[in-house]
Order: sequence, then C-alpha cells, then structure tokens
Amino acid sequence: MPQYQKYLSRTEFAARAFVFPFFKLFWRPKLSDGSKRMPLQNPCFVYGNHSHNYDPFILNLFTDWGNGTTGILTQEYFRGKLSAAAMRDMRLIPTRKHLPEPHLIRKIFKKIENQERIVIYPEGGRRWDGRPLPWIESTAKIFVKSGIPVFPISTLGSYVAWPRWAKYPRPARMRITCHEPFVFNRKDPFEEALAKLKAPINFDESIVPDELKPKWAYRPADGIHRLLYQDPETGANGGLYTPDGTYVVNQAGTLKYKMLPDSTLLNEKTGEVFTTGQMYDRVKALPLQKNSSGALVENEVVLHLEEQFPDLIPKGTVRAVLYEDAVHLKGDDVDVKVNMEDIIHAGIERSSKLQLFQKDRMFQLAFPFEGGSALHWQDVFYRLKKQDNQQSAPLPT
Repeated sequence: MPQYQKYLSRTEFAARAFVFPFFKLFWRPKLSDGSKRMPLQNPCFVYGNHSHNYDPFILNLFTDWGNGTTGILTQEYFRGKLSAAAMRDMRLIPTRKHLPEPHLIRKIFKKIENQERIVIYPEGGRRWDGRPLPWIESTAKIFVKSGIPVFPISTLGSYVAWPRWAKYPRPARMRITCHEPFVFNRKDPFEEALAKLKAPINFDESIVPDELKPKWAYRPADGIHRLLYQDPETGANGGLYTPDGTYVVNQAGTLKYKMLPDSTLLNEKTGEVFTTGQMYDRVKALPLQKNSSGALVENEVVLHLEEQFPDLIPKGTVRAVLYEDAVHLKGDDVDVKVNMEDIIHAGIERSSKLQLFQKDRMFQLAFPFEGGSALHWQDVFYRLKKQDNQQSAPLPT
C-alpha cells in the first residue's frame, strides 16, 4: 500500500480557518481524555452516533490539517454546482443511501488503497430523538471484511446541541470519545462482530451529564411538530404546536409541556420530565386512522420530480394525500397517483424532504416548516410496508 500523502483542499482550508472556530465557540467540543488529537490511523474506518448535522465536521477539529476524514455523504449535498464542487474537493463520495449502488463498494476500497480515513454512519442518517436506529448490516460487513482498524467515536451532547427536528441550535457542550479500534478477521462470526460494533454507540443521546446541557435555548420548541406529529392524547394529526417557542400544547387544550433547553419536556403541574423519545413512543403507538375521505395523512407540499440526478423538475405546490394503497399528488399542473407497490423506498433528506423512489424516477415532497412532517409520512409508509422504521437499503456486498 502507498504511504498516505497529505492533501489540504481549498474547502478544508476554508472550513478549518473560518467555520471550525464557530463550532469551538458555540459547542466547545473536547476529547474526553483531554488530548488534542484522535489517534486515528491511515487507512481506517470511523463511525459513531449521529444526531447533529455537523457531527462529521466536528470530528475534524481533532485531526491534522491535510489528514482529515473523508467518507460517504448523501447525494442531496451534491445537487448544487458549488456545494458539489466543495464536497468532491474534500473527496466525499455521493450516495443515494436508500438504494443499492454496485459502484460504491469499489470506491470505498479505492479509498482504503489510498490510505484514507473513511467516515460511515451505519445507522444511515441522523437520529430523530437521540436514540439508536437500526443498523445497515452490510455496512458492518464492510467493516468486518476490510481488515483495517475500525474506530468507534461516541459523542455526548450531539443531540442536545441541535436535535434534527429543531429549528435553532443550542449552546451545549460536546464530549467526544475515540475508543480503541476493532480489527476483525474475515472469519469472525458476524453477529458477534456486529454486537461489538454497536456497543460503543448504543445509548440515548438525550440523557447527558448536567455540565453538557445547554443553560438556555432560543425558542427550543420550534419544530417539535416534525417529531411529535400527532397529539398523543387525541391522535389528531398535527395536533401539537408551540404558541411561543417554549411551550408545547395541543389543540384540544388538555396538554401543556414546557420545553427545557436540553429538549426535555416538563409537566409543570406534576413536575414530571419526559424525553422527546418517550413522547415519540406515545405518538408511534397510536393506531393508523383514516379521515372521512380515507386518507391517512395529507399535507400541502412543494413537489419536485427527479428522473436523472441531479436535475429536480419543479412541479409547484400540491396537495399530497397518503392512502393505504397509493399516494395522490394534485396541483394546478400535476395530478399523479403513485401506487404503494411501485414505491421502492421512502426516505428523508435534511429534516423536511420526503423522497419517494420508483424504479425510474423520484418524487420529492418538501414540507414547509410549519406545515406537516416528513417523519410522519415515513413512519406511516413503513407501517404499511411492515418494515423497520428508517431502515435504509443495504449497500451491495
């Protein structure tokens, strides 16, 4: 194998010089052992828990200039010419994430040959409530079969610093632990290896020491409808909202919680405090309910059609309706019915874009900030399909 050659891209230089200082000031990330650098090797895999949008970049506060991490990033960030150029400049590989891509394995092993440090988040995306998601097991198989060190990175404070559903970040503290690497033998039993890989990041990120919690937060409840998309008491879709960015109430006037800076919910009458995960469990346990027209969910969305990446064709604002057997999209210039059996996958990009994949095209439904929840649609979709929630399609093996 060739020796690793340092490569300081223009994008990395700009990020380290101008963006990373903001990360240090606002979230004060530190390595838990007090060191200045993570003991990563070239080549290696790096993985960890992932709730904060900037987790992969924050890791590089603890790597050397020109020897940072590379990896795989959803192709959503490669749509614009400038953003695509910046991502490629940092040697990131775009992936559809939801669909098998035969070329992806070859590109990953080429990175190994080039002695690179490769970040892959095996849960397939950011956590919504700080709790672990199902793993893409074929990603773990790559870790096991590669023969190179696999470094687990656990981050405390990632979720409370900026939950995926929240509109605004919080000035929390982040503590990062770089664990001893795993090096597997191809003959190691996979289930045993998978259990070892999961263990370092198998924790609820909403539970952190007091010193890491934000002391204040600007309008911490803004965006909670993206996660708690139904009223847990009445089952009404969109039944929860925040009138002032701090309190979470229902339309029936029977529920009221105060959102604390760490995103826990306080019942001021009883003194009980709930995590967002506990409240989300209550929402997910509700039975599917149809309205008078037979719809399970319906919202106004901004629709785009993709037939060839990266071109998104705008279709304007439409009424999107999810039935048991189909999705109906109707607007001024579009009237399309997509049968459920023809949808290969439903996945969320960022926090507000639902993508419905067919064999030859993709419909993207963008939800306005105050209107509807992409997570609601995805959860219902998977319940209808009887699949694990938020489980992305595997990488090809």
